[in-house]
Amino acid sequence: MIAAVIEKVVRDRLGLDPAALGTSVLDRVIEARMKARGITEPSLYAARLMTESAERDALAADLVVPETWFFRGSHALFDRFAAFVLRCAQSARGPVRILSAPCSTGEEPYSLALAFHNHLTGPIAYTIDAIDLSERNLGRAAEGRYPSSAFREPGPDPRPAYFRKTGDVWELFPHIRSKVRFLVGNLADPLLLAGERPYDLILCRNAFIYLTPDAKQRAMMNFDRLLALNGWLCVTPAEAERLPPGRFVPEGLNLFGIYRRAEVDNLLPAMRIEQSLPIEAPALVPRVPQRDTSGLTAARRLADIGRLTDARAECESFLRVHPTSADALALLGVIHLATGNEDAAFTALGKALYLTPDHPEALSHMIGLCDRRGNSGRAAALRKRLARSEGA
Repeated sequence: MIAAVIEKVVRDRLGLDPAALGTSVLDRVIEARMKARGITEPSLYAARLMTESAERDALAADLVVPETWFFRGSHALFDRFAAFVLRCAQSARGPVRILSAPCSTGEEPYSLALAFHNHLTGPIAYTIDAIDLSERNLGRAAEGRYPSSAFREPGPDPRPAYFRKTGDVWELFPHIRSKVRFLVGNLADPLLLAGERPYDLILCRNAFIYLTPDAKQRAMMNFDRLLALNGWLCVTPAEAERLPPGRFVPEGLNLFGIYRRAEVDNLLPAMRIEQSLPIEAPALVPRVPQRDTSGLTAARRLADIGRLTDARAECESFLRVHPTSADALALLGVIHLATGNEDAAFTALGKALYLTPDHPEALSHMIGLCDRRGNSGRAAALRKRLARSEGA
């Protein structure tokens, strides 16, 4: 029973699939974590895991051992990224935005910074964000200190120009480290990087193999939301089959795993931002069409491409004409969630449920809100209501 509780935390809170981690890996890591914390009773460790984010972070870091190195995938791949950023910069109004997710101990985002430093000349403005589930990995990344094994990719060695030897490790120069912003983030969190502008380039390589099916779906929903309309998404070729059918097409040689969105006409219907449910939430049921929904459709389309301010305005305009539309109120609640305004989301979702008590989207998101606010009793009641509505 205790093992089942721990496994549920690993699946629901971390989005990791214990089976994909390897035989007995979870048991060995839990035993090691209990020993490190001086805990002998599995029930006590389960309680710590459910209540302490730091312990969940430590467990995640031990479960997913970082296996990465500088310029992993070939220098040619990073040269392509540099050429793409240059092309974006020539037509962009602001800095070109890049995301590395997950970034592990920093080798990938720093490789991007090194490639850009080598190939981009003149005032090319760009930002590199790097996220990882593990704060421990991020701490190591921020230090920028690496063993010799981190430089095993064939091709030019970056150490003579950008690192200094300190004992038995190589320390990256501060002017390169300053190019990367490290952030804690869970790929399967529906509010991942909520409020951030879209990214022109997103790298997510060698991550899907560790995720549960639900977490994979939510990660892809996040990338679909976060990727700019003309952006590039880079995965490994083996992970390309997990991309939404019809949504992305290869950009150049498939061996690089670079994809772009399909033609704009194929973007609709897009993966709805309101489908970014809490990991434990049940799947959506089909929405019932309403009359005169052009404004609501427009709001959804704007949300799909990340224009959340415009989407909220369109939704609010629709509600002024149709104040009793539960669909519009539910969508407004999701938009508020995506921009980090939980209080407004709570109000909008509550109104939707007042009008339509079994509204599936409003129920699913309200469950997540109640869980985050510690209102487990109401969350449990809403789950039962959602289960009854789905079984009807």
